[in-house]
Amino acid sequence: MTNDKPKHAWMVRAGDDNQLAPLVEKKKAVAIGWWEMGDMSGLKTRDEFKERYVKTYPDYSSSRVNVNAGQVYRFARKISIGDYALTYDKSVRELLIGIVRGDMEYKPDVFGKEHPNIRRVDWLKRISRDAFNSSARNSLGSALTVFKIDEHLNEVHKLASGETVVIAEAEAEEEIPFHEEIKSKADELISDLITKLDPYDFQDLVAGVSRAMGFRANSSTPGRDKGVDIVAYPDALGFGKPRIKVQVKHRSSSAGGSDLRNFLATLDHEENGLFISTGGFSNDAFAERDRARATITLLDRDGFIGLLLEHYEKLEPEFQARIPLVKVWVPAK
Repeated sequence: MTNDKPKHAWMVRAGDDNQLAPLVEKKKAVAIGWWEMGDMSGLKTRDEFKERYVKTYPDYSSSRVNVNAGQVYRFARKISIGDYALTYDKSVRELLIGIVRGDMEYKPDVFGKEHPNIRRVDWLKRISRDAFNSSARNSLGSALTVFKIDEHLNEVHKLASGETVVIAEAEAEEEIPFHEEIKSKADELISDLITKLDPYDFQDLVAGVSRAMGFRANSSTPGRDKGVDIVAYPDALGFGKPRIKVQVKHRSSSAGGSDLRNFLATLDHEENGLFISTGGFSNDAFAERDRARATITLLDRDGFIGLLLEHYEKLEPEFQARIPLVKVWVPAK
């Protein structure tokens, strides 16, 4: 890259469920949804985008129309060639930084029919989310799909150039439903707390969540698991069913097919398996699960956090202290 700093920086989400994250580098592009609006490449003004949005989604509230039509308009007309584009890969907690190299195109064959509107991007670097300062991390956690992060332009430029800089906290460009904003930021902050645990502390937390769910669960001694980190069962003596063996991988890299095969080899007849990988799973891992005769469930970071939140109130005080959370009520609208 050159030393010339782009004029603007934009965040573009990798789909509602992070489904585009494994593809954006290979495709050298970012994309948005709202596919029901069809080919929007001929629309020019914000009002034209808003009119198309209202026609496509007539039952949506005026606030949602303003927010979502504004995002589509920004993606199509406000992002300029030469601007920074960032997208977040939740599975590895990394942000991709690149340079926008094309206008919006209607290309449903690139990411699929549900994300047909794309912008071409030359990707420069992958940067850990932890490399950004706390103010930037809070801003990047916005629930919007497309938003400007010019308040952190200097920081983005320095990180893309191999340096770091601390700058002021960004402010939200447009108002979105408060509860969605809070939930999005809370999910990332909880993920930060999980990431800071060492592998054995995280393993103990998994056992603690199992007990909060009503199981008896024992965590193995470090170095002696023989492929099984936790054994959970419903009764005190361990005779009841279901008997569940748990493998825990607390790391940034995804679990692969060989990891699944090794774990499956530890399962006896009528035993169930639970494999938790905070780095997610490769396609080979999912294929091994589908071929397995044993019953096995795969949980990534988000799946585990969902269980943690569901059973948090019954979690032992030791683990509540490690992951301190408080329940609050916020307006839904």
